[in-house]
This record gives sequence, C-alpha cells and structure tokens, in this order.
Amino acid sequence: MNLTIYLITDDKYFKGRDLFETLEKALQGGVTAVQYRFKGKNTREMYEELLKLRELTRKYNADLVVNDRADLALAVEADGVHVGKKDLPPDAVRKFVGDKLYIGYTANSLEEVKEAQELPIDYIGFGSIYPTSTKENYNLVGLEALKEALRISQIPIVCIGGIMPYRVSEVVKAGCRNLAVSAGILAFEDVEKASREFQRAYKETLRQLMLLGQL
Repeated sequence: MNLTIYLITDDKYFKGRDLFETLEKALQGGVTAVQYRFKGKNTREMYEELLKLRELTRKYNADLVVNDRADLALAVEADGVHVGKKDLPPDAVRKFVGDKLYIGYTANSLEEVKEAQELPIDYIGFGSIYPTSTKENYNLVGLEALKEALRISQIPIVCIGGIMPYRVSEVVKAGCRNLAVSAGILAFEDVEKASREFQRAYKETLRQLMLLGQL
C-alpha cells in the first residue's frame, strides 16, 4: 500500500480530456496511487476503463483503488477499494474481498476516527483539511484535528480535502504521510508538472524535518 501521493479522479476534470493520457502524465509526475471515482458511468464502461487503468498503474508500479465498487475492484485485480458511510459497510466488504484487497474508509470527524479503529480497514481518509471544490457538502476539520487524528489512530491516515502543492508542507509537518489529492493535480492543464510539484514539496519537507531531527 503506497498512498503517499494518492490521486482521486472526479468526473468534472475529464470533460474533453483523455482519461488514460491524463492519468499517465500524473503517474509520470510521481503519483503513487490512483483511486478510480466516477459517478456518471455505467458498470460495463467502468470495468473496461479499469482494465486499462490496471495495466497503466502496474506500468508505473502504482496502486489502483476503486471507489465504492468492491466487485469491480476484484474483477480487475485492483489493490484496494474505498468505501464511505453510505456504501457497503467495511465488515461486509471484508467478507466479500477477504485479503485480496485493502480497504479504505472515510472519516469526517475525530469521533468517526475513533469508531473506525474497530473496523476491518487498512486506512482512513480523513478530512476535509482545507476548503475544497471537489465536494459540495463536506465537513471542514482543519490541521489541529488532523494532528489529533494522527495521534489517536492506530490505522494509517490519508489526509484529504483542498490539499494543493503549496499546502503540502503544512500537512506533512503536521505528521501526515499520505496525501489524497484531486483538484491539486487535475485542475491544472499540466498534470505531470503539478504531480512533480507535489513530490518535490513532499520530499523537501521530509528533508527539512530530518535536518531538524524531527523524523
């Protein structure tokens, strides 16, 4: 599981844009995992796209995660599946996928992070850390809540929500080592450059922390 720079797709960023060409550029820029998340496609279309995306992510040694659909994730031999509170519960997903997939789960408050400790999951997507344009209805938790979530969780945390290249330093210094991003890469025309900016900021912040003896 490598969710360091974890790119989440969104319908609105692929209008008039080739899915595979765009994602390959992002992978070339340093994205370590891709979550396939589309709301307006039928099952057959998603399956066929995921088959191609599985080949692409393997080419770049990156993880492939499928949002919501554990059946599709299994069918294309993805690495993981991500579910939210309105999806199939993690317990049921685990019965379905066994140990073939890792499972991610969304938490939007510290209380939900605490509750998630009892679930059969492998990571928690926690946010929104900053205001975001990707979702209309979201809970803004902020950096202090992120620090507390990292402190209380025994399960790896992926921070999400409004994370742009210029904010990478803040979240990494707060202790987060897994960054989920959508607009921070896909909203730019040059997604490869945006991905490289994420990687550069991430590595530079870790280097600074190491020099300060904080790693």
